[in-house]
Amino acid sequence: MNEDELPSNRPVDGEALLYDWFKYLTTISLLALGGVLTLSQAPDGEAIKLPVLVGVIVVIAAAGVLAFSGADQLIRARLANDPLPKQVRTLQKVAPFTLAMGVGGFLYLFASGMG
Repeated sequence: MNEDELPSNRPVDGEALLYDWFKYLTTISLLALGGVLTLSQAPDGEAIKLPVLVGVIVVIAAAGVLAFSGADQLIRARLANDPLPKQVRTLQKVAPFTLAMGVGGFLYLFASGMG
């Protein structure tokens, strides 16, 4: 079966998509933390100031915690047959923004240390 054979009116499970969104954001946050920690140990270039590095790590870790919390709240609501808490939609917007701020901050620090 290819994409042309799929029915266009099939129902979309928005909650499953949202769960996957949170799951992937959590994974990307963990990968970004690993990348930050690895690149911050590079001997070349200017050393990154420790307080600034800790700030970036905290922001990226917060994005992972927010994404994991969103997935947790979604699962808890479904298991209890409750409606989704309003926090889930807020976390859907805040978690990727927080991750982008942390990764962007680190890229700026890394790039300014290279030159």
